[in-house]
Amino acid sequence: MRIVAFLSLFLVQALHAQTDVYIKRIAALCNQGLPCFYNEQVDAEIVYWLQNEEDYTSFMLGRSEALLAPVDKALAERGLPGFLRYIPIANTNLAYDYSGYDGASGSWPMSFAIAKRYGLKINSYVDERRSREKAAQAAAAYLSDLYRIYRDWKKVIAAFRIGPVELNKAIRLSGNSLNYDTIHNFLPEAYQAPMVRFMGMLYIFNFHALHGIKLKPYVPEKPDTVWSSCAMTFKVLEEKLPIKGEDLRFFNPVLRGAYIPHYFEPTQFYLPAGYGARYNKISDSICLELSSKASPTSPVITEISVSPDMVYRITSITEPTVPGTPAPKFDTIVRVIDSVTYIEVRPHVAPKPATVPEGKVWVYYTVKSGDALYTLADVFDCTVANARKWNGLSGNSIGSGKKLKFYVPANKATYYRKINTMSLAQKRVMAAKD
Repeated sequence: MRIVAFLSLFLVQALHAQTDVYIKRIAALCNQGLPCFYNEQVDAEIVYWLQNEEDYTSFMLGRSEALLAPVDKALAERGLPGFLRYIPIANTNLAYDYSGYDGASGSWPMSFAIAKRYGLKINSYVDERRSREKAAQAAAAYLSDLYRIYRDWKKVIAAFRIGPVELNKAIRLSGNSLNYDTIHNFLPEAYQAPMVRFMGMLYIFNFHALHGIKLKPYVPEKPDTVWSSCAMTFKVLEEKLPIKGEDLRFFNPVLRGAYIPHYFEPTQFYLPAGYGARYNKISDSICLELSSKASPTSPVITEISVSPDMVYRITSITEPTVPGTPAPKFDTIVRVIDSVTYIEVRPHVAPKPATVPEGKVWVYYTVKSGDALYTLADVFDCTVANARKWNGLSGNSIGSGKKLKFYVPANKATYYRKINTMSLAQKRVMAAKD
């Protein structure tokens, strides 16, 4: 019994001694101007990474250093401190295809609204939150704005992942404390994780060598850059090259739905090293074959140059029909990109009845003169695609006096109803802030 008691006391003392080491080293970083935060959660996070099971920590360190160049560049261009590079590692382990339970996506996990605010393109085909360079640029801009609000990097690191709204709730619950160490205790456990993981990464990257952990060299595969002159699915490339679909998805995390879109100019995408030359030899024949196989049910896309006031007078395009068969119905979608109007004609699909998710309500809006669907989608915080679906629209044309409906959080219904009384200028200012 005495031996057991002695060993238990020895282990407790050893653990305390090790914890003191962690605290002193983090305090040293704090003296250099880096964020300083420590509690039992951070202690456990550090212990986890120091275990280096199956060399995973060594691999993580080596891989991160090999992939952080776009992050370091974006932070430097904004004049931001270099330690912010650990945010995407802490939150997603630099996984560009990350998808969170809350809808956040990319290695810098950003919500749809934040990504849109900082200029990232997100549509049915592309999600630029998964771009290494563009996401890093958007994240740096967001971090810069957050610092203007909080003037404290610990609050900024937390707010980046959980959002200012949740952080501000915790600030109010803490009695309006300005000390993140106090605020942290008023956050739900899931919202405490970003700061805990960040401090774990900060420690591991700075002191891993003192624990005998070495970086495992990681050389990212350099893909071949190619361009497509037509829209095609990954399945086409899988059959023609041939190539594995998982490789296409790995090298093209920005592309959604295993599909390469085409916006009337060559679309850039990536193939594993060595496949580029093979693709370039057959790319034209692939597009020619796809064009010859186009059927009356395939999308038809036409490019024309017209003045903006002509756009909304184009309501249909006549298609030839087979004698004796009903004329096919088409939906016409008009987009203006860089002063060029694109008309996309798709087979008509009757809209499905819209359902309201739990915790949301319908808010009705009467279209005013000068309103545009894109602006209304911005002020009602939804996508244009959803606005079309909810209102049975095939394109973006909306006439003055038309009734539209949007579903919004029930607790903000009054806020959104007030949009009905806003002037056009007020709505545009509101949209610009989103």
